[in-house]
Amino acid sequence: MREGKVADQKKILLAVIALLVLIVAVFSLLNRNAEDLSEEQILIKAGGATLGVLTVADLEELPAFQRKMVIQATGGRTKHEFTGVLLLDALNSIDPGLTREYTRIITRGIDNYTSGLNMSEVLRPNNVFIVYADYGEPLRTKTGGEGAMRIIIYQDEFGQRFTNFLTSLELQ
Repeated sequence: MREGKVADQKKILLAVIALLVLIVAVFSLLNRNAEDLSEEQILIKAGGATLGVLTVADLEELPAFQRKMVIQATGGRTKHEFTGVLLLDALNSIDPGLTREYTRIITRGIDNYTSGLNMSEVLRPNNVFIVYADYGEPLRTKTGGEGAMRIIIYQDEFGQRFTNFLTSLELQ
């Protein structure tokens, strides 16, 4: 009689494990990103549609700026000399009407870090940049390659809304 009870407990345990594996598989499928996101490109999206794609090569064709900046972070102060372009110029290279049509931008990194900007911040002179180099060296991707991009907000000294490993900008 005891052997039958042990066998029933093993069956229940196997059923629970199988159910957990199925749940993990379903959640993985639901949470996967249908887009093929890459740190070497930024998808510009609105309302579920892709409006454009930007790469470092595309950004290098726009007027470049260098900005020295000290960022206050939990790990201490870090000094930077970023090279990049105004987010406004990048958006205008896709469609000059975007800044009038939308009021908010959600930035997302490859690590799913998400932040938000009001379009008024983007329109403020010399404030929001997409940077691709620091001290003349290309920004590194999360895996150590070249070609990463980052959002910086010049008038935000703490950097809490900066998005590293930038992959998408969703206009709202």
